[in-house]
Amino acid sequence: MEGTLYFDEDALQEYHIKDSAKFQVIINVYQDIFENIESFSKRTKIGRSSLYLWLKNEEINFNIKSKTKICQFFELTDKVWSDLFYNKDEFEEVVSDYKKVKKIDLKKDISKHIFVNLESIDAKDNRMRVEELNSQEIEEILEKRMEQESASFMFALAKRLKSENKIQEALMVISWIEEQESIFRYKYENQIRHLKAVLLSDEDIQDWDGAIHILRSLYYSQHYHLQEPEILTLLASNYKRKALQNASSIDKTLLTSALCLYEESYELKPDENKYYDAINLAYLYNITDAIEVEYANKEEINELYRKLSLVWRIDRTNWWEVSTDAEFLMLLGKVEVAKSMIDAFMENHQADPKGYELDEFSIKTLSRQLRLYIDLTNDSNAMVFLEHVMANWRHIKAG
Repeated sequence: MEGTLYFDEDALQEYHIKDSAKFQVIINVYQDIFENIESFSKRTKIGRSSLYLWLKNEEINFNIKSKTKICQFFELTDKVWSDLFYNKDEFEEVVSDYKKVKKIDLKKDISKHIFVNLESIDAKDNRMRVEELNSQEIEEILEKRMEQESASFMFALAKRLKSENKIQEALMVISWIEEQESIFRYKYENQIRHLKAVLLSDEDIQDWDGAIHILRSLYYSQHYHLQEPEILTLLASNYKRKALQNASSIDKTLLTSALCLYEESYELKPDENKYYDAINLAYLYNITDAIEVEYANKEEINELYRKLSLVWRIDRTNWWEVSTDAEFLMLLGKVEVAKSMIDAFMENHQADPKGYELDEFSIKTLSRQLRLYIDLTNDSNAMVFLEHVMANWRHIKAG
């Protein structure tokens, strides 16, 4: 149409400053942290030759791991790489805005309801009432009696529906709560949105964009992650899924964000809960290596596992912890040891199903993670490990 200007975003991309130009600005702003090339190289384990090249040339884009290491070192959020700028001066004006917010940085007058734990906001009587409901009563409430119940009660009901994997019903309840003009809705807005993001992220829903929109707001604007670092894990997971949904066009920017967020979540979580972020980091280390350099750097995974082992005391009755330990060993090439761990847990499960809980969902989750990883890396150790796990599980089901 005459008089209409059309801007091709892909064509404009070449005019944005590259990662190396951003890096030069970052070290200029944080020169006291950077110190010098030798010190930075030693602390980040980024090669000096790479650093010299970055400092000489402003037209280089970094690989995923380099960007993650820089974010971690300077304590910057992942958005430092995804946001676009047309010149260095423009970027320098805002680079300090990418510093991660810590608890000690928050003003004393920040709204307290930001930091209310998701598990503790329901009144005890509401939880008890919800737990006592049978399926027919729940169905009747959803169909006829929602207007008669409080938002607090309905939130407790949404969490029960989620625990029973009734995701659509839980989302319907959350949507109803969001429409109510209630004190509960305003006081616990962040917790309600948190649960909604969890539901949107479910494998049966896969509304990754919807979940990401909520989680980014909770993280970057509300700083809710300081109380609930789980939202960082959830945001990282959605970035990862979205980035890897098409093997022929992997989104490296989203993978960078996923790695950065898993790293941040790992640091914020208590020691006993770090294992989940750690194993996701390990998988992404190998996946990004397969995408960018075609070989896996086992030293990084070994160091991560060593660091985790110093603080993690594995609960051998917990499938998720045992399988995570086995997955780490599999990634490090110790497949036989990994297989023996799985064998021991499944034998204990057969002898004591209540003490060593294991179900179809747990197996499917592990299988889905491994199959995606195998598709992207063609890791023969993972193939052997997955086949062994599935054969054992089929044997248990048949028995």
